Amino acid sequence: MKIQSTISVSLLLAATTLHATELPPFNTAWITAKPEVLTYQSKAKQGDGLFQVSVARTKNGLDHYVNIITPGFTKSVWGVMATNMQPRESKSRIIVSGQVSMTSDCSYNPTGLHIATLLNPSDRVMENALSSSDLVVDFSQTPLLARTLPLKPEAHFEFTSLNPQNNSLMPMTIRVVGEETIQNIACYKVEMNDYEGQAINWIEKDGHHRVIRVEQPTTGRITELMQ
Repeated sequence: MKIQSTISVSLLLAATTLHATELPPFNTAWITAKPEVLTYQSKAKQGDGLFQVSVARTKNGLDHYVNIITPGFTKSVWGVMATNMQPRESKSRIIVSGQVSMTSDCSYNPTGLHIATLLNPSDRVMENALSSSDLVVDFSQTPLLARTLPLKPEAHFEFTSLNPQNNSLMPMTIRVVGEETIQNIACYKVEMNDYEGQAINWIEKDGHHRVIRVEQPTTGRITELMQ
């Protein structure tokens, strides 16, 4: 009985490990060479702003751009990835109050990634090489990732993601918590947790699965697609 129990536990652990490394089928077929540009208006006590994302198919894969502008804060992110969402490289620049800036460059390889961040005005460089055999979700992919997943009621996804705030790897979870209609569009209500905390996304069920609305409970910021 003891031998059988040990074998059963080993098989269970093997199955759990296999499940943990399995990736869902990413649907990027809807992304074309003509860039899709979505513009959002965000509102919060800290100040209102604009949020814009763009994605297009190129000969190198998929190019994704993110631009955020709020009072005293701007953030621009670019990332390129394969059509299976495997990241290849990304760049980002954050400027706070026109004085403090943070510029990050990240490149990926089959066994991990390299990230370097320059902080100004201190001219400090933070550099790190991280190893991972799993898919690592880059920070440039965050607004796009859920749009490519096979969403359905109670669906749950787990990934390893890059935290550019301290150049480390951490878990990212995405789960469907309901279904609601926003702006007369049938949506899945999706909870996402990553290095920026919790965000609730309303993602349209049909079409290109656009993100229609985002709520960030920690900051109270609400971001909605401008039609």
